[in-house]
Amino acid sequence: MSTIGVIGWGAAAVLVVGWLVVSFSAPGPRRAVIEWLSASAMYLALSMLFWNLILRAWESGNHFALVAFGFLGLMFGMGLCVALFNTLRALRGGAGSAEASATH
Repeated sequence: MSTIGVIGWGAAAVLVVGWLVVSFSAPGPRRAVIEWLSASAMYLALSMLFWNLILRAWESGNHFALVAFGFLGLMFGMGLCVALFNTLRALRGGAGSAEASATH
């Protein structure tokens, strides 16, 4: 398995475990951190999926797929940056009840 596959499947596993923990825990600061970690894992898994598709399109010379998957990879990459920022903010304790939450 490639490095992209290992990172992607690892992120998917973190997402599933985080989803289960969030589903069965009461709202609170610890749950907020796990919510944002799970959201970050989701964006990382999707970014790795599209990075794999970008590499395949590059190798095959398919410019349309390269642009399409590149755009989607960029969007999920930016979502990962936002989720990581909010994860760090939740770890710092800056996420109050009036702040944005990973789950609504």
